[in-house]
Amino acid sequence: MVYKKIYVLMTQYPGYDAKFLMWYTRFQYSHASIGFEDDMDTFYTFVSKGFFVESIRKYEKPGRPSFPCALYEISVPEKTYNNVKALVMTYKARKEQLKYSTLGLVCCFLKIPFKRKNKYFCSQFVAEVLHKAQVLRLKKKSTLYFPKDISKHKELKLIFMGTHLDFVDKFVKKSHKND
Repeated sequence: MVYKKIYVLMTQYPGYDAKFLMWYTRFQYSHASIGFEDDMDTFYTFVSKGFFVESIRKYEKPGRPSFPCALYEISVPEKTYNNVKALVMTYKARKEQLKYSTLGLVCCFLKIPFKRKNKYFCSQFVAEVLHKAQVLRLKKKSTLYFPKDISKHKELKLIFMGTHLDFVDKFVKKSHKND
């Protein structure tokens, strides 16, 4: 059986919201996104603009400060990998209809499971995708997941911790040699 890797990238972005989340959860990362082994520069998530495709190399601009990140991996059968990727692509295809859920995040802080149609926050999205594709068995509703909660799953293996610039050097540049 062929296995492929799915990645969860945790990052620490600047801002008051992020600082509050890190203080509240006592976890050094405030943002979660999901990616696939065939492109280590592209991760999928939700931000204030809604569904978002992140390029880690875009943050590599001169003068822009580096930020901490951690990369977790999970090996899954190729069929599961393809299912997860297809599921993420359905979100991408509907990105105009999808919005960020500020109220959902507030309810998460209050430990109130609250789901609004077509609205997500980053860690809710990652948890929901991994659950729907049967990669992770959630211990609570996806609407109650912070980045820290995702990192606690035993199936996920921490393979990198450092700055986003170190991440780019180690993973992205290696996979984009022909760019």
